[in-house]
Amino acid sequence: MHQAYSVHSILKQGVQIESIAAYGNHVILGTRSGQLIMYSVDEETGVDMRMFNKNFSRKPITQMEVIASENLLFVLTDNQIQVCDIRRIESNFAFMHSAQDTKGCTLFTMDVDTPKSTTGRVATFIRVCCAIRRRLVFFFWKEDKLNSLELSIDLSDVPRTLCWVGHAVCVGYKDEYVVYDISGKTPKKHDLFLTSSTISRDPCICLIRNNLLGISKDSYLVVVDPSQYKEPDGKNTSTDMRTGGMESKSSFTPLLWSTPLLDLVWDEPYAVGRVNNAIEVRSLVGKDTLVQTIPELQKTKFLVHADKGTIFAAATSELWCIRMVEIPIQRQQLLQQKRFQLAIELTEISDEPEAERVQTIRQIHMLYAKELFTNKEFSAAMKEFEKAAIDPYDVIRLFPNLVPEPKAGSDDIAVPTSSAPPLEDSDLENAYLALIEYLALARQREVVKLRDTKNSSKSLLEIIDTTLLKCYLQTNDSLVAPLLRLNQCHLEESEKTLKKHNKISELIILYQMKGKHKNALNLLREQASIEGSVLQGCKRTIRYLQELGGDHLPLIFEFADWVLKDYPEEGLTIFTDTLIEVESLPRAKVLDFLISKHKALVIPYLEHMITEWKDKNTLLHNVLLKQYREQVQRLLAQQEKGEEVPDLIPMRAKMYKMLDESNDYSPDRVLEEFPTNMLLEERALILGRLKKHDKVLSIYINVLGDVAKAVSYAEANYKDDENVFHTLIKCILIPPTEPPYEGVSLHPDFVQVNVDVALEILNTHATKIDPFEIFQYLPDDLPMPKLEKYLDKSIRAKMAKKHQLQMMCGLLEAESNRLDAELEKQRNISFEINEFSVCAECKKRFPSQSAFVRYPNGEIVHLSCHDRIAKAAGDQ
Repeated sequence: MHQAYSVHSILKQGVQIESIAAYGNHVILGTRSGQLIMYSVDEETGVDMRMFNKNFSRKPITQMEVIASENLLFVLTDNQIQVCDIRRIESNFAFMHSAQDTKGCTLFTMDVDTPKSTTGRVATFIRVCCAIRRRLVFFFWKEDKLNSLELSIDLSDVPRTLCWVGHAVCVGYKDEYVVYDISGKTPKKHDLFLTSSTISRDPCICLIRNNLLGISKDSYLVVVDPSQYKEPDGKNTSTDMRTGGMESKSSFTPLLWSTPLLDLVWDEPYAVGRVNNAIEVRSLVGKDTLVQTIPELQKTKFLVHADKGTIFAAATSELWCIRMVEIPIQRQQLLQQKRFQLAIELTEISDEPEAERVQTIRQIHMLYAKELFTNKEFSAAMKEFEKAAIDPYDVIRLFPNLVPEPKAGSDDIAVPTSSAPPLEDSDLENAYLALIEYLALARQREVVKLRDTKNSSKSLLEIIDTTLLKCYLQTNDSLVAPLLRLNQCHLEESEKTLKKHNKISELIILYQMKGKHKNALNLLREQASIEGSVLQGCKRTIRYLQELGGDHLPLIFEFADWVLKDYPEEGLTIFTDTLIEVESLPRAKVLDFLISKHKALVIPYLEHMITEWKDKNTLLHNVLLKQYREQVQRLLAQQEKGEEVPDLIPMRAKMYKMLDESNDYSPDRVLEEFPTNMLLEERALILGRLKKHDKVLSIYINVLGDVAKAVSYAEANYKDDENVFHTLIKCILIPPTEPPYEGVSLHPDFVQVNVDVALEILNTHATKIDPFEIFQYLPDDLPMPKLEKYLDKSIRAKMAKKHQLQMMCGLLEAESNRLDAELEKQRNISFEINEFSVCAECKKRFPSQSAFVRYPNGEIVHLSCHDRIAKAAGDQ
């Protein structure tokens, strides 16, 4: 405990005090004989009587309330409210108004609101709630009188005490408390709790911090937030608490007093209550709530709050002034007693300069935090450090194991160690958890400052993240990887810590986020061959290389080399996986790398590019065909040596299919490197792309002797070249004297003229072969009857074509004649325009020599009107 208030005796006289009110340094007494007396109490000048009205009433003054801002005194006497003006001293409580509608009032409560308008004008709204027998009746003060609010509430009993705050009126009966919500059209009742769990006690209610209710129950003060009993959207949010318990919808713990409260006033930050044989001063914060006991005021019957730090107490015929001791003096005592929370609350309401007050509060928070830390209340300590806005590094220094070791001759982040006592192993985890929560908030603040104002220190972020890393390794290592991906940890310190805890996977992440890719890849290569390592194998390396992207292509090639050697099939996914970074790699450079170092993977890579990714690049198509050709030639050479080559047929089929179906390779470039003494079918496909029909057909007929392919080729190209069948027939009827290419031999069936094959083609495709073109190549000794079928089909086709042309000519001539007649008919149409003719569009007459347009329906319009209509239609 400490001395929070000093007591000063003011009066000892024979008047019998029945009620008391106060404001500022003024106190007003209401006597049993109906007198009103005002005293001014000053520490320097002493006590001075300012007003005295001996005959205000014939009955006792039972209750008084002062509205200092309006200089009004509301007095309850003879069960009726009277209003006095206390503005002028000489008026001695000048009478203003007697509220006849309050007749029968036994007690009242007031609500004073001073809202500020948008124009800056401040108005005072005064409302009064009167208890008249078993009813609450509401009034408001306007134009110097009390007017009815047309609101009343029927009660279950006669109230003993009232308190009004905002939308709620709290009523204390002899055995229970209730709250009425008057914010809606119809007041809603909410039951609170009994006044006592054992015996009947007088209720006691007081306003706490202007918007909370302090309610007495047994020896406790229960703080209730009345806003919890408001009904949003018409729904009841209250809970019936008639069970006698002390539940309250507030964050405050019920405050225990030595005996049940008889009276209570609130003087921030203290609750000053009248109990049996004393006055107690208590705080709402901290474990030990008792601040001061004032036993010399055991005879008091009344307590009233006058102003900040000033309370008046009265007995039947005595008056005391209770003044708060100066805050700096109290603060010094509280700090010695380590009651930091109360010291902070007092400093917040002190009259010290703003800057000095803020600095003092910060220092108290720091002292309180260190005390909590010493007492191993780590979570609470970190909250106080946060309130003190302390440098996070000063908090980290409380944990010597987390502070980086100093480097000789380095300006690194090492500082002197903390004087805090060392923590035992059993307390370290709780301390680390509290520190993690604190540093997480500090990190958020620093990141925002760095992003918004650019005035945060990146080195501080490094310290915070590095410390978080160490804490996570001690408490929850699953959080290490997400932290490292934030990329703010100090590299060397974090590297050393991770190695110490053998966190290889997390060390890879650190290197990656810091851009130390070579370090990461070297470590991955080392771990790949270690039995039992979490990074054994190539999967993590492959994923790492895939994520690098084209900016690190040399590094990708350097470390892809060992993966492709040891795991060729999996390793190829470095360049073929379906990832944006992989697909964006420069494919020509990847191809060069594979050709130079991993030639066996060139074909699988190119096949993936072309078939899966649909790459149309001519270079890739040309290279793939070249790879196919070289592979087929190698397999053919092995076959000639008598070796088994199961891959020859599928490989040659792939090449043939690509030559036949792909439209993206360059046939002339492919043909340059193609052999002339083998792979003639494939060569024919390339020549076909170049439209060299004579060479293609020569290969099919004279070398391969494949008539079916030759005919099929001719049919496929007939639309583009109607002479292709003539070329085919000439290949058969005019055999070459030597092979078309060196190293190949002519087919024996076509060394001489093969009349049978020629006749078969002539008869089958007679309509596509002109007899006038082909007769000169036929053998002289060929009997005409063998040509009968061919000539018949050919002549009939020509006659049919001629007849079709004649019919088309006749039809076209008839259509031409019809159009000429229709045109002549239109030319013979005549019409008259005179002075009475008007435009169908603008309804105006046609002046002489004006241009006009006649529509098919006979309407005539100006040319300008026609142009305007046409333009509007075009815009639509």
